[in-house]
Amino acid sequence: MPFAVHQSIDTLHLELQGDVTIRQAGELAARIAEVLDGCTQVVVDTSGLRDVDTCILQLLCSLQKTAARIAFPRPSAEFVAMVDRCGLRRELSGAIREAS
Repeated sequence: MPFAVHQSIDTLHLELQGDVTIRQAGELAARIAEVLDGCTQVVVDTSGLRDVDTCILQLLCSLQKTAARIAFPRPSAEFVAMVDRCGLRRELSGAIREAS
């Protein structure tokens, strides 16, 4: 499975790895909805992500609007490039912390 969703106390942890495509979008959205209630922050690990579809990025933008806080602490270069290609840096600004 190219994603994992876990909840700890008040944090939703989302791990995206490999290729996450439209094929997983419905299941990913449903899984997030199951555990999002009561979470005050979302941490998205994309360090192992190689490719991501636009619909997944749109899902993350929607999550950005829903969650009180969202962070992408270790974004893969591929993730950052796709965010930029889709013009979504502004929507996810402040949440993406690129490695120096």
